[in-house]
Amino acid sequence: MADPRELTQDLRDAGQQAAGGVQAGVERGVRRAAPGLEALARFGYVSKGVVYATVGLLALALAFGRGGQATDAQGALRRLGDLPLGSALIWPLALGLFGYALWQLLRALLDPEGLGQETKALAKRAAYLLSALINFALFWFAVRLAGEGRVRSGAGEAAAAREVLSLPAGQLWLGLAGVLLLGAGAAQVIEAVRGTFMRRVVLRDAAGRHAGKIRRIGQLGLGARGVTFAALGAFLLTAAAADEARRVRDSSGLLTWLRDQPAGEWLLALSALGTFCYGLWCFVQARYRRIGLVEPSGT
Repeated sequence: MADPRELTQDLRDAGQQAAGGVQAGVERGVRRAAPGLEALARFGYVSKGVVYATVGLLALALAFGRGGQATDAQGALRRLGDLPLGSALIWPLALGLFGYALWQLLRALLDPEGLGQETKALAKRAAYLLSALINFALFWFAVRLAGEGRVRSGAGEAAAAREVLSLPAGQLWLGLAGVLLLGAGAAQVIEAVRGTFMRRVVLRDAAGRHAGKIRRIGQLGLGARGVTFAALGAFLLTAAAADEARRVRDSSGLLTWLRDQPAGEWLLALSALGTFCYGLWCFVQARYRRIGLVEPSGT
């Protein structure tokens, strides 16, 4: 009679071999499609830049009493869709958002940047996976917006938080999400201050002579995004501690909250400027970012 331990080991080895074969097949396919995937990823950065630059400009206009609104990525897509020939604009943006989401998924699963398997690296790859899911959802929103013209808003973050709080240990889960957002925000702020993000771009031609200005744009953009993540995490923690889902804010709600504070117009303007710079940084990445698929491209 076969030894159960030997049988278990055999099954484990077979599973690992099968998984390795699947990964190798995926990597071969990605390698063959690498030029097209890279172009799609770069177009994804362009689309993301358009969306976040629009969010920033709308918030700046609101801060200085020039109309505008406090909105998020979906709201920006809605406003762009309201422009003349807006539907024709949304379709390519949707394609780009799909490309960006796919690039984030490949970063998470195939590790083309050679992050490795350490805890910190796995945490980054998990963040890439979450980004992929968020941007796939934004892509689908854009597709529906282009096709239907109008898309009904979802239940919102407060409703989602209410669902989480209704679960067993819901406060703990919501608090954990807040801690993760706080950590991600802090990490992004630190990266912005240190300027380590510049290692991911290769400035060629005339851009090399403006490296200092480009670095400052990246610092403002990534710093503002990090502060936003940290603030949203703090709202989640507050909601978890008080067991009140209504305390949760989304990014548009955060902008509205800033405007309602003392000197709120200036706080809103600073946040809006940072968001606009983040959009500009996406354009920089579209042109100069290191993108290497399958083979590590460096961090």
